[in-house]
Amino acid sequence: MMRFAWVAGLAFLLAGCGGPSLSTDNPGTPPPHGGEVINLPGGKGHVEVVKKSPSASGGEVTFYFFKDSTTPYSPAPTSGTFTSGKKEITLRPEGDGLTTPAGPAILRGGAIDGTLTVELDGQKLTIPLGVR
Repeated sequence: MMRFAWVAGLAFLLAGCGGPSLSTDNPGTPPPHGGEVINLPGGKGHVEVVKKSPSASGGEVTFYFFKDSTTPYSPAPTSGTFTSGKKEITLRPEGDGLTTPAGPAILRGGAIDGTLTVELDGQKLTIPLGVR
């Protein structure tokens, strides 16, 4: 019995877990808009965070919502807020995403720290962000 367990363990290690191994040479399909992907709470999909014109003094950010890695939410959220500390910024629709208005900067040194709040599929979601 002990020999069987040892052979089975060795076979498992040699065969792997059945999925493709990760490689830094091939990290997978990049997000559609070139941003950073954050998982939505409850396994409801992903939000892609795209920094526009980042600078030390700020910049704009657009958020895109996906059911999986390639299927956008339809309809996409048409309103939402970004909150960082006591500062709350109302987002506006732009194309198939939500963007910060020109003016208030939410990027500080290229980082986005705070929470994004939107209604998605009839449910209010609060999404913690910590994008560097």
